[in-house]
Amino acid sequence: MNAPLLLGVDGGGTSTTAWLADPAGLVLGRGRGGPSNAKAVGGEAAKSSLDEAIGAAFADATLDPRPVAVACLGLAGFDRPEDRDWLLRWASGEVWPGKLVLVNDGDLVVAAGTPEGWGVGVIAGTGSIAVGRAADGRTARAGGWGHLLGDEGSAYAVALAGLRKVARRADGREPIASPGLTRRLLEILGIETELGLVSAVYNRKMDRARLASLAPAVVDAAMDGDDPSILEEILEPAGRQLAEMVDAVARDLDFPKVKLPLAVAGSFLLNCPAVAGAMVGRLFELGTSVMVSLVREPVEGAVILARREWSSR
Repeated sequence: MNAPLLLGVDGGGTSTTAWLADPAGLVLGRGRGGPSNAKAVGGEAAKSSLDEAIGAAFADATLDPRPVAVACLGLAGFDRPEDRDWLLRWASGEVWPGKLVLVNDGDLVVAAGTPEGWGVGVIAGTGSIAVGRAADGRTARAGGWGHLLGDEGSAYAVALAGLRKVARRADGREPIASPGLTRRLLEILGIETELGLVSAVYNRKMDRARLASLAPAVVDAAMDGDDPSILEEILEPAGRQLAEMVDAVARDLDFPKVKLPLAVAGSFLLNCPAVAGAMVGRLFELGTSVMVSLVREPVEGAVILARREWSSR
């Protein structure tokens, strides 16, 4: 008889990670795939990324794909009834499903990054969202509306703000404090002057994830120190917007204002101290002190939730 397996999956707008583990939590195999936010990349591309990551996890464990005891899938943008139905239909045609636990990717961050499994998780990668879970099981969320309606404080929003600043400066609508931002963005995009921005940005290949990948160039230009407007007008507002998401969740769940557990994830937020610092500072202004933990592998939370489900069987 085969030993029981647990599967944890973290899927976002940039990549998908899958871990295969035993009931004790020992990771047996790891796999990665492309983005699996179907609202950003489409259903077929999302399915392909999920299949790629899960297949790679089985291969890394030197196991053939087979049914697992519990599979926890935490995917960006998948916490509405129609999203769950889509996931269930997809999973029903796969080899590996056992008991399915379907959550938002933010729930993984809370599970992985809070001492007692309750608190707020905030993610700012390609997109952004804040989610919370109370000790009694109540949940709340803020953000997660996607790049047209939200994604404040995300890499996508910061990259877009940087590009817009370059465009305004090219028109003479804004003074040029330093050429650093323009130079960096043009170099990455492979164009010689600002006149090439329209063709580069509106190119069909310039999807949401690729646009978000420009955010580090905006951050680097700010850190040069000779263009304070980037920090003041883009990065610090991004942090404050994330704080407002966290505050909304905390108020909804009646969380304490002192030492609120706050789990932080997302490659952009984890690698941008200016945004993270502005977020914590704004929370302090709103009357909340936080205990911050950094979650670099949210998929660990998927394994934790799968183990929790396995233990409660």
